[in-house]
Amino acid sequence: MINILNKNKTYITNRGFTLAEVLITLGIIGVVAAMTIPVLTAKYRQSVCISQLKKMYSVMSQAMLFTVQKEGDYSSLFNIVDVNSQSIQNWYTQNLKPYIKITNECFDKAGCWADSGTKLMNGGTPNWDRGNIGIGQNIVIFDTVDGYSVSIDACADSGRFWGVNISSTQYVVLYVDVNGKKGPNVIGKDTFVFVFSDRGFVPAGRDKTDEEVNADCSKNGTGYFCFEKIIRNGWQIDKENLW
Repeated sequence: MINILNKNKTYITNRGFTLAEVLITLGIIGVVAAMTIPVLTAKYRQSVCISQLKKMYSVMSQAMLFTVQKEGDYSSLFNIVDVNSQSIQNWYTQNLKPYIKITNECFDKAGCWADSGTKLMNGGTPNWDRGNIGIGQNIVIFDTVDGYSVSIDACADSGRFWGVNISSTQYVVLYVDVNGKKGPNVIGKDTFVFVFSDRGFVPAGRDKTDEEVNADCSKNGTGYFCFEKIIRNGWQIDKENLW
């Protein structure tokens, strides 16, 4: 409070904040901001990540459905019976490529996948890792207009390794990195695994129990079943898994 002498020689009281009061107020605002901004930032990142995942899942699901020329007909999958490079390339070119906007494609060579390769959530190396080429034995890798990098491999077993029970022997495994070559390039964080078979396009781990899915999608697990966990959790991502 400050007393000011006016022209009539009477005092006018000018009420205001002292320097100490202003500093205390600013300190309180700073503390509140420090507590709330990280929460708001995490929620924003959560929202962005979920939006990206939903869009990716929709785009890839639709593309894979288009590979089925008529309802229930998965005969194209049996064209990869020998699971060699040429049969996988033919399947991709004829049955998938026409339905996705692709910016770059690589057949068993580097150029479409992250230069640093891919890691598991536990820090290990994925099965069938090919470093900066991609993941799989005889693979097709491509980048999409939406910024995804996709590595396709073909398999001829029951699908049990991926936690998906299928009746056919032939199926396709897709590794999708939702932000392309940008980091962290970790399965379970920005890279997810899907199986396409006569059951359709489903995340790895679809037929595993909640306990098995949660154990795999953890800092000690591989991360292969993380997309399935996100779906089961009502499209929520654990904060340590945000990229």
